[in-house]
Amino acid sequence: MSPSPETEYKTATLEEYFERRAELLRDIEFKTVRKAWFTLSHLLLNEHGKVADMGCDDGEMTFCMAALAPNIQFFGIDKSKRQINKAKELYEDKVNNLEFINADVSTPFAKEGTYDAIVNSYVLHEVYSASRYSEKIVKDTFATHFKMLKEGGTLFIRDFARPPPEEYVLLEMPDISGYGDTLTEMSETDLLLWFSEHARPRQDAGCGGFFLEELPPRFPRTRLFRLPYKWAYEFLMRKDDREKWDKELPMEYTFFTEREFRKELRGLGARVQYSAPFWDEELIEDRFEGRFRMYNNEGTPLGYPPTSYVAVAKKMKDRQSLLIGERRPSRTEDSSIRITAMRNEISGEVTDVISREFTPSEILPYHVSEEGRLKIYLHDGIPRGVANTVPRNGENIDGKRWSGHMIEALSVEASIVNQIAPDSIKDTVKFARDHVGLKPYESALLVHGPDYYPAPDYIDERIKTYFLNVERSDKLVRPKNMVNKTERFHAKGDVHEFDAQQVLNAIAVGMVPNARLELQILSLFEHLNIKPETWTNKEINVQTQKINKRAETKDLLHQISEKDGRFKEVKGSAGQLRTVHSIFVEEGQTQGSTTGLSSENMDFVVSDENTINTAVVIPLTKDLKDDLHAGILVDYLPVPQRHEGNGLTMHAPSFNIPPDITNIKQLKRFIADKFSLKPENVIKLGESYFSHIGLTQHRIYPFAVAAPPQAFGPSKTEFIPFHQYRLLWSSLSKDTHFMVVIARAWQMLSSDIKNDYKMRVKEIVQERFSGKVADWSIPMSYAPPPGKNSGAKVKTLDADVQIQADTKAKIEAAASKAAPIEEPKEEEEPIQDKAPEATPQKKEMKRLSGAHTPFHQKVIETKTAPEPLSAEQVADKPDLQHPPKVKVETDMQLSDDFRELDEIASAVERTIPHHLHDPKPEKW
Repeated sequence: MSPSPETEYKTATLEEYFERRAELLRDIEFKTVRKAWFTLSHLLLNEHGKVADMGCDDGEMTFCMAALAPNIQFFGIDKSKRQINKAKELYEDKVNNLEFINADVSTPFAKEGTYDAIVNSYVLHEVYSASRYSEKIVKDTFATHFKMLKEGGTLFIRDFARPPPEEYVLLEMPDISGYGDTLTEMSETDLLLWFSEHARPRQDAGCGGFFLEELPPRFPRTRLFRLPYKWAYEFLMRKDDREKWDKELPMEYTFFTEREFRKELRGLGARVQYSAPFWDEELIEDRFEGRFRMYNNEGTPLGYPPTSYVAVAKKMKDRQSLLIGERRPSRTEDSSIRITAMRNEISGEVTDVISREFTPSEILPYHVSEEGRLKIYLHDGIPRGVANTVPRNGENIDGKRWSGHMIEALSVEASIVNQIAPDSIKDTVKFARDHVGLKPYESALLVHGPDYYPAPDYIDERIKTYFLNVERSDKLVRPKNMVNKTERFHAKGDVHEFDAQQVLNAIAVGMVPNARLELQILSLFEHLNIKPETWTNKEINVQTQKINKRAETKDLLHQISEKDGRFKEVKGSAGQLRTVHSIFVEEGQTQGSTTGLSSENMDFVVSDENTINTAVVIPLTKDLKDDLHAGILVDYLPVPQRHEGNGLTMHAPSFNIPPDITNIKQLKRFIADKFSLKPENVIKLGESYFSHIGLTQHRIYPFAVAAPPQAFGPSKTEFIPFHQYRLLWSSLSKDTHFMVVIARAWQMLSSDIKNDYKMRVKEIVQERFSGKVADWSIPMSYAPPPGKNSGAKVKTLDADVQIQADTKAKIEAAASKAAPIEEPKEEEEPIQDKAPEATPQKKEMKRLSGAHTPFHQKVIETKTAPEPLSAEQVADKPDLQHPPKVKVETDMQLSDDFRELDEIASAVERTIPHHLHDPKPEKW
């Protein structure tokens, strides 16, 4: 057995890890690296765990996982001795956390309770096919794997799910002639006919193949076929891999439906934490779009079939919570949710707003490891049965399902936090002991982070976020005094440590449907000046044209500064929302049989006017000066007014999704029609999430549309430069969904646009110098994953260094003319690249541009500031050690994508006495 992974990486810093990782993965195709990342993103592993990768073949993906997670021990398992020997030769000596074992994955080759996780990535259909298409062998394999898992261990499955059995579909394809009679030369229609005669070759002679009937074509130059849905799917998933056709022909990709996967796993006592069909957008663009159309037997268009199916199951003990869901209506009429009607006195419109008896605040305890990794403490396994309510109006468009046990930040009653004195270490320690269960690190104080309105139009909650630096704890902590908890459910959840980057990854793949947690973690990364990663490999191509409808930022800031009380509470209800009282049942298993463990009466809110699904869409475009702009709507909303005295809110266009929209393909068409665009202009921004899992079924589907400004027509959409958005963040951005689409869209912008944005954002840095009020802004930077900008190969460290050097040179050149820049008019010529004469302050900034501090702080001057002095001058003047007219507050940091700009900022900050650099908690 190889040494522990601690040996090689124990003292490695985060920078050394990235450098080492890039070196290891240099010659691996990015699609393989991404496949490994996708798998690890579903596991949320603890350090030093053991993971078995079943059916590892030549070991390439197992090696990638070992390189990506050096503190985990990986074991590649395959029954082919030849492939295992090849894997050992290629990879085993490159890392110290990898071992390959020659064994049959369907047999118990290890002791019970050996592994923390077992990965089945596209291997179960091989087990099924090799046993002459026996489902029993797959079931036995599941049982074998569960025995080898530790209690609480994770079984990951990625394979193909069988479409509904006995269903037939119509498959329409272009009538294109082939080039010959061999498989590689046949047209796709001829290949389908051949496949219908030769499928299932391992069955008895003459018994293979499947039903295929050609029907009269509906359109010229097309062919139309009727066949079982299963075999249409089998054909579509393999038709483009002609070089593997002979090897793959004996394989039958599908054997269990999604429902059968979940049933078999629960029968073993597993909590199916998450399951979902998955659509690989690159594969769909390459192999599906424009290549076929599929309809049900009645001729209704169907969406593209999923390219794989994912299930994440946890091994649980007897009589532990496996599933929480709505069972039946409750007879009680009591409700903890209140519906209030609010009238807009100007427009006369009446809006329903819901509220609860308590107001939650969310705490994110954290610490930074010796290697520089951000670790956070979250409430894991908290019961959230609303995820499994019966759909009242609308479909589960993306097919995602959860067990009802979620991962969230720690939640406490807001009034408790409000009692803590801002600078009191004693109060902080007492609060952490009584409500968090963790010990603050040294003299750490509770720091107020971003605030969020989950739904500023109808949910009366302003959720405040607080960060707390704590000492590391390896123990599971029982949650203390959490709000919105259920008393009767067996599942209470635990508070334990997670790697913050892993949680971001889990949100990115859709396993954790909590976008607010995503924003909170990103803000904490930025606060600590640690650079998170993104693995988004899709770029948005933004179009350029003249913009006529600009948002006037000065007017917006003036409007928000005024008191506005247009929303008044009125009697009754507008009838838009209603509360539902239902019995939710918690199921478990006893001696192999499903049993009800507990039940609880729970309330949630539904809308009879709208479906449970909403698309939030951010328009993106460029003006003639090549500045990136985001489209916004500005409205007065009732919830922010109740909390801040003014409801002016900036948000993205949103559309309630009609009930006849049942798949993502239809949804893209629906959004495109709203903007009079083509579907290819619509870009999916990551996975869907719940608007507020504690109160409503409501799901959000985030998108962007990239088009010229004129494409958005006579709507109320106005455009604002992306670099100005940060200035308005704290005052006008109150909608969580808007924050999410902005953050996710940023990940998909080209490097040229991002570099231009960095140049533009120096204006924001200048505003910091001039004493602008501190704000908590959304992180606008992510580290690119290996290979993102290098085609199929991993980007080298040398290339990264050169890009950073080039960018730094551009930024330093721009720093010499760092005077505030007014927004140019469309008709004006671009500003000439002519530097004004440098002032002494600018020269000092440039001279000291190499400095960088972990926490930047903002200078807010009560009067005109004197000319900045050098650090040496300050040290020589004791009377300047406590300047009477300077107030310093902790500010959320421009993160590492803006490192060059931060170096400019540090030049000014080095003129401030050293003791004033110590981080202070933000007042609340």
